[in-house]
Amino acid sequence: MTRPAPALLPVNAAALSADPRLLAAVREYGRTHGYDYLDDTAVRRGLTEHRDALRRTATGTPVRAASLVGTAGLAWLLWAALSGPGNIALAVAPPALLLALAVAAFVRTHRQGRRQLRHPFLEGYRHVLAAALAHGVPVAVVPAWLTGRGGGDIEVAPLPPYTAPTGGPAPARRPETPVGTAVPLPAKTAAVTEYERIAERGGWHDEAGWVLVVAGALGVGYAVTRDTPAAYAAVLLTVLGIWTWLAGHRLGKRRAELATAARRYVDQLARAQAAGTAVPELSPPLRKLFDSRL
Repeated sequence: MTRPAPALLPVNAAALSADPRLLAAVREYGRTHGYDYLDDTAVRRGLTEHRDALRRTATGTPVRAASLVGTAGLAWLLWAALSGPGNIALAVAPPALLLALAVAAFVRTHRQGRRQLRHPFLEGYRHVLAAALAHGVPVAVVPAWLTGRGGGDIEVAPLPPYTAPTGGPAPARRPETPVGTAVPLPAKTAAVTEYERIAERGGWHDEAGWVLVVAGALGVGYAVTRDTPAAYAAVLLTVLGIWTWLAGHRLGKRRAELATAARRYVDQLARAQAAGTAVPELSPPLRKLFDSRL
C-alpha cells in the first residue's frame, strides 16, 4: 500500500540553508519566536495544527449556530412583513435580537480567527517566507489560510516587508544543515501541463447557455405571437446554448481527469521535498489546486 505523501511545505530547510544570509535570518526568527524553522517535521506539524484550528473556528458549532439563528431572524422578519399590520414591537424586536446575536457571534469568530493567525509560530513563519522571497529562494506556495486570504485578494495577515541585505558571502550550493537525501524533482507530465493550460478556462458556459436558450425561446415566442416567420431563426440561439452547455460539460470533465494527474504531481513534489530537495514555485493553477485540498 502506498504511503500518503507528506504535506507540501512552502519552503524546506534545504532551500533556506542554501544562502548563509538567509540561514542567519531564519535562525534569528527562530530565536525571537521560540521555534526551529529549519526542522521540516516540526514546521509541517505546526502548520497542520494551526490550519486545522483555524478551520474548526471557521466551521465549528458556534458558526453553524449563528447561521441558524440569523436565518431564523430573517425568516421571522419576512413573516412579520407578509402578515400585515399588527404589534410592530412584537413582530420586530425578537427577530432583531436574533440577528444581533448572529452578527455578534460572527464578529467574535472573526476576531478569534485573527488572534489565531497572530500566533507567534505563524508570525515567525511569515517572516521566514518573506525573507526567503527577498533572497530569491523559490517558495512553492503561500497557503491562503496562512495569510488570512479569503475569496478576494485582501489578506488579514500578509507577509511582512523584508529587504535582503546587499553584499555578504555568496550563497552556498549545498545546504549547511543536513536535511536528508536529496532526490531528483519529478518530471512534469503532459497531463499536468495541459491542466495548467485549461484550469482557468470555463466558468461561463452555464450562464451563457442559459442566456442563449432564453433568448431563443423569446424569439420563437415572438414569431408565434406576432406571426413573424423570420423570428423562428431564433431557434438557432437555443441550439447554440445547448452546444455551449455540452462544451462546458466536456471541458469540466477533462479538467477533472487532469486534476488527478496534477494532484499526483504535487504529491511527488512533496515527497521529494521531504527527502531534502528544494521545490520550485508552483504555477497559479497548481497553487489553487493546493489550496483547495486544505
